[in-house]
Amino acid sequence: MSPGERVRAERVEVRRSREAILAAAERHYAVRDADPTMAQLAELAGVGTATLYRRFPSIDDVVRELHGRLLEEFGRVEAAVAAQPTGWDGVVALVTTIIEVLQEHPAIPRLNRKMVALDDDQQLSARWADRLDALIAAAQAEGALRPDVTANDVTFAAFRLGSYSNLPPDEADRIIGRQLGIVLDGLRADGVRHPLPGAAIRPDDLHRVFRYEATRPVE
Repeated sequence: MSPGERVRAERVEVRRSREAILAAAERHYAVRDADPTMAQLAELAGVGTATLYRRFPSIDDVVRELHGRLLEEFGRVEAAVAAQPTGWDGVVALVTTIIEVLQEHPAIPRLNRKMVALDDDQQLSARWADRLDALIAAAQAEGALRPDVTANDVTFAAFRLGSYSNLPPDEADRIIGRQLGIVLDGLRADGVRHPLPGAAIRPDDLHRVFRYEATRPVE
C-alpha cells in the first residue's frame, strides 16, 4: 500500500468508527437517561476502547457531537413550515414535523436535557425564537389560531407528543395521531372540532401499551 493509499484508508476508518460511535450513542440515549461508560459505549459501537478515546476524549464530547448533528434534523421542520401558504398551515406543519423528527430520533429529548446541564446555550430556542413568534402572530392575525397561545405553548405540545417513544410500533401512529388531533383542535380559534383519526383508544389498548412498556423499560 502506498503512503497515499494508507492515508486514505486511515481517513475512511476514522469516519467509519466515528459514525459507529455516534450511532451507538444515539441507540443508547433513545432508551436510557444514564450515561454509558466509555467501555460500554465502545462495546456498543463495536470499536476498541482506545479507538473511542482517540475519536472522543469523553462521553460529554460524544453528547455534544451527537446533539449538534441531531439538531440539523430540525432543518426539516423549518423547511416544512416555510413551504406552507398560511400561518395556520405553518403551525400544523411545525407540530407534525417536530413529532416526526422526534419519533425518528427518540434520543433527542434526553440529549437536550444533557446539553442544558453541559452548556445551557439554548441553541434550539435562540435559533427559532423570532421565526416562531412571527409564525404564531401570522396564524393569529388570520383568525385561525387562538389569541392566547404563544410559540412556546405550541412547541412544548409538539415535543411532548413526539416524546411518546415507548409505544408498541403497531399502535404508535394511531395513538399519537389521535392526541395530535386533540391538540390541533385545541389550538383553533374557531372552536371547530374535527373527527379524530383512527379507532378510539380502548382499555385493552392501554393494557397492551403497559405490557409493552413493562418489557421494554426506559431507564
